[in-house]
Amino acid sequence: MLRDDNILSKSFQLRIEYLQAVPKLSLLESFSDPTAAVRAIKENQRVDFLFLDINMEISGPDIARILRDDVRFIVFVTGHPEHAPDAFSVHADRYLVKPVSFQKFV
Repeated sequence: MLRDDNILSKSFQLRIEYLQAVPKLSLLESFSDPTAAVRAIKENQRVDFLFLDINMEISGPDIARILRDDVRFIVFVTGHPEHAPDAFSVHADRYLVKPVSFQKFV
């Protein structure tokens, strides 16, 4: 599942392409609204991977804190390297700084 404030951005579309290139991995949904993303995960199913940005209407670390028990792996993909400590304080599994190559992504 992907969550970003701009689902039409080139970097977001590139992450979708990366996910589609990984065998046995499928994108369930993508969201631009963090509340909808949290609701979908809480109501529907356990998610293996959640990809978040840092700066959104609800901060990425706040979303991670809410969903930590519902998501197996939380990966931050952001243009803000200075926020890595915030991400790891909520037990992020990876922190990738944009632009992200396919090799770094997988």
